[in-house]
Amino acid sequence: MPEIVFAMELRGTAGPVEGRENTFGAQTTGIGPGGEAVTFESEVVIIEDGFRETGTIDIAGRGTLTFDTIGVGHAGPSPVLGWNQGTVMWKITGGDSEFSDATGLITSNFKSSDQGEVVDNQYVRVFTAQGT
Repeated sequence: MPEIVFAMELRGTAGPVEGRENTFGAQTTGIGPGGEAVTFESEVVIIEDGFRETGTIDIAGRGTLTFDTIGVGHAGPSPVLGWNQGTVMWKITGGDSEFSDATGLITSNFKSSDQGEVVDNQYVRVFTAQGT
């Protein structure tokens, strides 16, 4: 199985999902491993000991990855006033196009502001059935 490994920084926003208690939506964008536009969308559900997150990462011209939290994510105050920091690990649950039958892991180290700004640094290791 071919392996694709890359790091990326995504920036965007997150905020409450209307009508859904303890649920937030995040939307960020960035640049992928080959210079492609990347669009990230997720749903974050706050639980007693952290949060769970599911979503998609669309890498323009290559396909979309889907993911789900391994265990729980953690977030809390950062030393910078007005910002929180956190980390989460996701299991790749599938994808389409180049990422059909994809598996692998993604780690996220992020910060979010009180105004809803998000900066997310991700490290991605994806295995594909397709050639790269």
